[in-house]
Amino acid sequence: MTDDQDFEGTLHLDIKSVYALRDALRYLKQVWPGSPARPAEEQEFIDQMITVLNQLSLEHSFVFLDQEKRND
Repeated sequence: MTDDQDFEGTLHLDIKSVYALRDALRYLKQVWPGSPARPAEEQEFIDQMITVLNQLSLEHSFVFLDQEKRND
């Protein structure tokens, strides 16, 4: 397998890990030295991952809000 072949993996995180990873990526973005010290694609990847983690956090909120409404 070479680096340019497609690969897909799965990562299982509890919600606390989602928040922790998002916070770590936000910090990384703050201290990221920028291009050309680091590849510009790296910052784009950080932004994409923060967006994904925000989406997971929002989805978690909706799922548990819906469950609370059902229990009332």
